[in-house]
Amino acid sequence: MFDISEKDIIKGLIKGDMSSFRQLFDKKYTLFHSFTMGMVKDSWLAEDITQNIFLKVWLNREKLDPNKSIHNYLYVLAKNEIRDHFRLKVNMHTEEIQENQRIQTEDFEGTLDMETMRAQISKIVAHMPEQRRKIFTLSREQMLSNNEIAEHLQLSIRTVEKHISLALKDIRKHLSSFHHFLFLFY
Repeated sequence: MFDISEKDIIKGLIKGDMSSFRQLFDKKYTLFHSFTMGMVKDSWLAEDITQNIFLKVWLNREKLDPNKSIHNYLYVLAKNEIRDHFRLKVNMHTEEIQENQRIQTEDFEGTLDMETMRAQISKIVAHMPEQRRKIFTLSREQMLSNNEIAEHLQLSIRTVEKHISLALKDIRKHLSSFHHFLFLFY
């Protein structure tokens, strides 16, 4: 049924004979490397997979059956190694996509938080006394210094500082849930 030399090779492998392993390797390596290369389309990867196939033969040599085809056994190992490679590749790609989606979701949620916070601040500022609202707007939106605001509104610097301080206090009080963002803007 089988080539006698194949049976002898399997028997030698079972006993741990390296020359039997070398004969098998020399006889089948090129065929299985070509098969693997045709599937993975990468010579370095095909080399790794083919070497893994033969390594598994050696590591599991005691389980070999001299009455079964070593060629079929190698073919099953090759298919499993190739399948495992593609499964790992798909899993890595899936994990990468999931990580990118997580980051985008966090960025989007952060943007929503920031927009919500800005809208809340605008509402708070709109309800401030007129003088405080003017001073705060000149300070934070028009980026004027306290001195420039004092000159523009003909107020003392101390009055400007006091209004900005009170405005920030109002904002902090009303936005306690956004307190971790406040230091970024005010």
